[in-house]
Amino acid sequence: MITLLKLGGSVLTDKSKPYTARHSEIGRLAKEIGESLADIQGLKLIIGNGGGSFPHQPAKRGELHRGIRDAWQLEHLVETHRAAAELNHILVTALVREGVPAIAVKPSSAAYAINNNIVDFNISMLKELLKLGTVPVIHGDVLVDLERGCSIASTEKLFLYLAQKLDVSRVVIGTDVDGVLDNTGNPIPMITPDTFNKIAHHVKGSGNTDVTGGMLHKVETMLEMLPFTHDIRIVNATRPGEIKKALEGQEVGTLIASHA
Repeated sequence: MITLLKLGGSVLTDKSKPYTARHSEIGRLAKEIGESLADIQGLKLIIGNGGGSFPHQPAKRGELHRGIRDAWQLEHLVETHRAAAELNHILVTALVREGVPAIAVKPSSAAYAINNNIVDFNISMLKELLKLGTVPVIHGDVLVDLERGCSIASTEKLFLYLAQKLDVSRVVIGTDVDGVLDNTGNPIPMITPDTFNKIAHHVKGSGNTDVTGGMLHKVETMLEMLPFTHDIRIVNATRPGEIKKALEGQEVGTLIASHA
């Protein structure tokens, strides 16, 4: 059984400052993940990281969410790809420093899309890496799109694809808030497809530059994932120990569930 763990760009970077990694937070999270792998028997992880202040801004400048239409966009495509890989490298380096056998897997080299939908991802490679005992680390990326030229694939969309192809037992989405918040700023303990419409107007996108849609996108994508895995939590990864609690199955953050 596999756990998908996302470390959000709002946690790993200062999203208000271009190309600004939060190295202390990255180091702390890497240590927590190393401890979790040592303490939780049989834990198999695929980690995904958001882009934060690294790829989102060049992607927005290049209007890459609309696909590739003109030659001027290419420099922004290249910079978005490079920036996403840079943050992923910073995270992988920190994980390895804490004894995690992390291996970067670039979605742009292993997947492609058609009309903004991921249609293929090299699942065999991920399976073999897990068999070896390593921890694949993917990230939000720009993919070749056979209809649009390019598509922006968020980590959540990549997780949705993987959940349909792999034996995923748990999904943990680490953000910089205490789960999904209501209009008073308090975390919502549980969201189901039936209750989502009642609270959707409280759920906002990102307050900073984010071409993948922020919290609303996260919740909508996690609801799509429910037929394939039933233990999905959105938690505060800036709170020390929270990620480990979620990986252990403790009730933290917001649970995304099929029914109450």
